Formats: sequence, structure tokens, C-alpha cells
Amino acid sequence: MLPTLRKGRPWPQVDLHPDVAAQYDIKDGDWVVIETKRGSCRQRANIVPGIDPRVVHVQSHWWFPEQKGPHHGIWASNANRLTSHDGPYDPGMGTYYLRGMLCSIRKADPDNLDAGLWAPEIHPNYQRTVADVQEFESEYAGPD
Repeated sequence: MLPTLRKGRPWPQVDLHPDVAAQYDIKDGDWVVIETKRGSCRQRANIVPGIDPRVVHVQSHWWFPEQKGPHHGIWASNANRLTSHDGPYDPGMGTYYLRGMLCSIRKADPDNLDAGLWAPEIHPNYQRTVADVQEFESEYAGPD
């Protein structure tokens, strides 16, 4: 399934209005660093005329299983780096804010894509690996 998904969308994309992209000298397909006060990630620019110029739409849930583990590149392009497990919490959902955050963007250095990427230290409870999950599943799996 993953090869099929990656064929349709090989890279994480950030949607930008053409005027915003031009303001930052970003061309379609360029790597872009998206940053909030909580962290940053990088995704490829997708120039979309129909998006509001005040909006930067970042794709979530990205990881790169072809990269070395245990995290498989999850912290390079995953939008979760832009959020925090700390409050304030959304009163309707009881979770931290996932949408509507202020951010800044800049064209990434193509010779050093990881330059300037950062995230706060992750609480040990959230530092899980694929092996941890598989071990948990095998221990608690019910009858087939």
C-alpha cells in the first residue's frame, strides 16, 4: 500500500498562495521550512491559486520508512513538530491545538535541508519506536 501512496504523493506538501510564494522566492517543488513557536518541519511547496494568502496548509502524518530507524525520518516533515502536548487545550476536544496556529515560512537551503529545523525535547512517554508498538501489540493482542 505504501508504494502506491508514495507514487501519488512522493513528498509532503505545504500549500501556498502564489503571491506568498513569490514574496519568499519559493517556487513550486522547493523545500520550505515551516516554523511555529513550538518547532519546525520541512515540506515541498505546492503553489495553489485558490488558497487564501493568509493560510499555509501543512500536510500531517509524514514519515519516511525507507530512512534508517527507529524514527524513520518522522521528525523532518511531520506537522506534529509544529504542535505541543502542553496547553492551552481546545475546550471542545480536550487536546492541544492542531489547527489555526501562527507560523512563519522560509525557503529551505537545498544543500542543507535540516539546517534550522528544531523541536523541543520530546517527553519520554512519547518517544516510542516501531519495535515498542509491535511488542505492545503482540503482548495484548486478542484471539484471532
